Amino acid sequence: MTASAQPAALVTGRRGCRLTKKPAIRQLSWGAAKGTHCFACGQPLRQGAVYCGWVRGRSGVHRLDAEVWACP
Repeated sequence: MTASAQPAALVTGRRGCRLTKKPAIRQLSWGAAKGTHCFACGQPLRQGAVYCGWVRGRSGVHRLDAEVWACP
């Protein structure tokens, strides 16, 4: 079985990224804040990504809210 055919949990070595506590907005990577990478392990998201809600924050009057997604 090649790496691309394995489930994401086996490739990243993590299980249950969606169960990880959401970090503060300033601790998210750029990709996680944009919604293109898993917020827990940082891997690029593929099919089956799990929506985990919002991470909220502000910097003065600017809202820094971001939707976060995790590996299946």
